[in-house]
Amino acid sequence: MSILKNAIDSIAIGLEDFESTDERRIVSSTRNIFAGILLLFKHRLCELSPEASDEALIKQRVLPAFDATGAVNWIGKGKKTVDVQNIKDRFESLGINVEWKRLERINKYRNDIEHYYSTMNNESVQQLISDSFIIIRNFIVDELEEDPKELLGDEYWKILVDVNEVYEKEKKECDSSLEKLDYFSNEILHALQAYNCTECGSGLLESTSDTGQALETSFKCRSCGSEFHYENIVNEAINDYFTDNVYLSHQDGDDTPVIDCPSCFEGSYLFHEGVCVACGGSATHECSRCGDSIPPEEISDGDLCGYCAHMWAKVMAG
Repeated sequence: MSILKNAIDSIAIGLEDFESTDERRIVSSTRNIFAGILLLFKHRLCELSPEASDEALIKQRVLPAFDATGAVNWIGKGKKTVDVQNIKDRFESLGINVEWKRLERINKYRNDIEHYYSTMNNESVQQLISDSFIIIRNFIVDELEEDPKELLGDEYWKILVDVNEVYEKEKKECDSSLEKLDYFSNEILHALQAYNCTECGSGLLESTSDTGQALETSFKCRSCGSEFHYENIVNEAINDYFTDNVYLSHQDGDDTPVIDCPSCFEGSYLFHEGVCVACGGSATHECSRCGDSIPPEEISDGDLCGYCAHMWAKVMAG
C-alpha cells in the first residue's frame, strides 16, 4: 500500500470519526487527520528522493555510500522516518512551502484535546478541520499538482469544504462581537481573537455584550458554552499570543514584549504598548535621572532605571 493511499485513507477515517455521533471518536478524528497530513508530506519526500536511495528523504538516518561508479550517494537507512521538525527542515531546504504556524496549531490542538480539554464535541474540532482543509488543499494543488476533490473523493471533500465554511462564518461572527468592545490596546483584541477555550479548545470566543469596556465583560465559548470573565482569560490570552515573540526576543537579544505589571503585579504589561492588560496602568519608560530608556527587565513603579535606582539607594544610605 502506497504512502499516498495511506494518507488519503487516514484523512477519510478522521472525517468519518468527526461525523460519528460517538463522542469517543473525537480524539481519533484529530489523530487520524493530523497523521494523514504528515503522510501527504512524506509522500512528496518519497517522490523527490533520488532513485536507488531507499527513499532517503523520508528516513531519519541517511548515510553516504559508494555506487558502482565510485560516486558517493546518500542512502536512507533503517525504518525510522522523519518527524515534523525533520519534514520542516527538508521542505525549507527544498523550497516547499507549508503554513507551519497553522500546522503547529493543529498539532498543539491534537495534543491538548488528548490531555487537557474536559469538554469536547464535534463543534470544538471544527477549527482543526478548517486549518487542515487549507493545508491539505494547498499542498495537493501546489505540490502534488492533483485535484484535491478527485484525490480525496466527493464525499470527504464535501465534508472538508462544509466544515471550513461553517467554521469561518462562525469565527467571523465571534471576532466581530469582540471588535465591538473597548480595549486598553488593540493587541488585547487580537489576542482574544486568537484565544482557544480552555474547556474544549475551540477558537469560537464571543462577547456577551454588544458594547462597553472589555474589562467589564464576560466571554462565552460558542462551541461548549463555557463562560469566562475578562480578568480570568486576558493574561493567558496575551501570553499565548506573544509566545513566539518572547522566544525570539530571548534568542535575538531584543526587548521582551511582555512583562509582569509593575503596578498591579497581577496583569501582563505590554512593554511596547506601555499598558497593563489587566489594570490599564502605564509605567515610566524613560529614566528621570539619566534620560535613558528603561529596559523591560528594569521597569518598575518608579521613574529610574536600574543603575540610577542603585546609585540613588547608595546616596540615601549615606
